[in-house]
Amino acid sequence: MKKTISSFLLLFYLTSFSLTTLANNQVLPSKGVLYQSDDGNIKIKMGGRLHLDGAMFNEDKTPLENDWLVRRARISLRADLFNDWRISAQYNISDDDTPFQSAIIRYSGFYKTHLTVGQIKEPFSLEEVTSSNNHVFMERSLANAFSPGVNVGFSIQRWGKNWGLSAGTFWETYIEDADLFPTDGAKGFTGRLTFTPYRDQNTILHFGGSASYRKSDLDQELRIRTLPESEITSETFVNTKRMKNVDSQVIHGIEAILATGPVTLQGEYIATSVSRFGDKQDENFDGGYLSASWLINGKQRPYSTRSGSFGAVNVGRAQRVWEVAIRRSYIDLNSRTGSIAGGIQTNTTFALNWYQNENVRIMLNYIDIDTRRKMKDDNPSILQIRLQLII
Repeated sequence: MKKTISSFLLLFYLTSFSLTTLANNQVLPSKGVLYQSDDGNIKIKMGGRLHLDGAMFNEDKTPLENDWLVRRARISLRADLFNDWRISAQYNISDDDTPFQSAIIRYSGFYKTHLTVGQIKEPFSLEEVTSSNNHVFMERSLANAFSPGVNVGFSIQRWGKNWGLSAGTFWETYIEDADLFPTDGAKGFTGRLTFTPYRDQNTILHFGGSASYRKSDLDQELRIRTLPESEITSETFVNTKRMKNVDSQVIHGIEAILATGPVTLQGEYIATSVSRFGDKQDENFDGGYLSASWLINGKQRPYSTRSGSFGAVNVGRAQRVWEVAIRRSYIDLNSRTGSIAGGIQTNTTFALNWYQNENVRIMLNYIDIDTRRKMKDDNPSILQIRLQLII
């Protein structure tokens, strides 16, 4: 872990130093390091994030080990060229096997339109499209197990004053769970539509829906599982195991937000239908969450109609901000046919966040877990903390 942190800091420092020697450069502590050409046609920005997690487990049946983890250690580099083109990539130093989190080329020369090709986060689910830097909780909910994640493909994004639409086709996975989207011959089509019928300086009302169609790979197998909203353990309490004779998968979800000043209510429901051939029956699974958060001494969380998601909390120059939140999430991996007993898990998560400024946040989560699989209960709890640094 020390080697990973040292490498991250050293690489960021050296690159920052080299950029600051260029003419017309700007060093913006909260926004990374920016170089801009004299005519403004070339802008190069470098940033990074470090998420350092620790957890203590109160185990029940399954053995769980307290530990520390470099959850994310990423360097990001972005080049904006002649106003219409963007080339960007994120490199994850903490993962030697799959270091590139994303790598894209984007064209934005059309009115309120982005065309993107590369390794892209698929447009599915409010939680999934929201940056990990801006989540209220340390990890996404249990229902996020159904989200396609990051894959190689092509997407188009359009937006208006109170709506946003993203859609794309994807044909390969690189860093996400290969069980959900195996690479050999698999194809997918994903889209998300959001609508903000009411918005003023104090209130945001948001609705959205997502859908994804996935063709099975050559092995015709699929497995759905999830960690217990903590990456510090590799144990999964619910797991469908490998389903065979899988032809295709359809995932759909709905989402809603009601934000009034510093208080935000947010929820999603996601379900998947797995089509199988031969003598195998089709299977259905679902999950969802409902959360509430309060920025005790802060302002409303900034919202983007274009992305249909929240941005970073506006802390201000000298003010520290406290936030409290609660989330109830569940996932049901018991098939309706009764042939797959993947289990049911329900988590209740309490969160306390402290924002030092736009660069530094400390997060504390307590997760109460209730699982039942094959008539057996396992009900541990987790206390975990994160130090988040953003440059």
